[in-house]
Amino acid sequence: MASPAPDLPDECLAIRLDPGTPLVRVHHKDNGPVWFGPAKGALPGSRFDAPGGEFGTLYVADTLKGAFVETVLRKANRIVARPFVEQRAFSVLRPKRELTLVQVHGDGLIQLGVTSDICAGDDYGPSQALALALHTKFPLDGLAYRARHNNDEICFAVNDRVAVDDLEIVETSLFSDHRSLVDALLRRHGAAWDPASTLPDLSKLP
Repeated sequence: MASPAPDLPDECLAIRLDPGTPLVRVHHKDNGPVWFGPAKGALPGSRFDAPGGEFGTLYVADTLKGAFVETVLRKANRIVARPFVEQRAFSVLRPKRELTLVQVHGDGLIQLGVTSDICAGDDYGPSQALALALHTKFPLDGLAYRARHNNDEICFAVNDRVAVDDLEIVETSLFSDHRSLVDALLRRHGAAWDPASTLPDLSKLP
């Protein structure tokens, strides 16, 4: 059963991202960096997805650290499989126009009548209902929230009112080309590689 729509105030706190603001996205290396999910016909699987496919959502963050912790480390388990990470890339995007986003952190929480659980709970029903209600009531470009496992980091759920052509792709890098960087990100957040995922394929040994 879908979560009920929250009773929203007539106004909300908003933040503005200037054109040219760098945003970081972590994504599968075989997919383009600009993608509003979920895929057509797929169920919503991320925190602020539209519950019934009413709009698409692109997830980015202020920094690589924020994007990494919110995607690669979004589960409570601190053990990470190397192939999972090395199948992914990180890209820097820049909006070509100003983006206006609902503030779902700090003072924005009490104004919306929610708690920080909306950004950290395991049940995505309430957060998806909030995303739909905000999208329906306010003509904004998405919302800003804090990463679940590092609330110093601000992330953005950008909806498809922002066109693909509104975003410039600055650069894309593979995590497999930056292993020392990944190691540092894991250490910073108390995570570690799964040793089982790095064992050699014995069938290919001489």
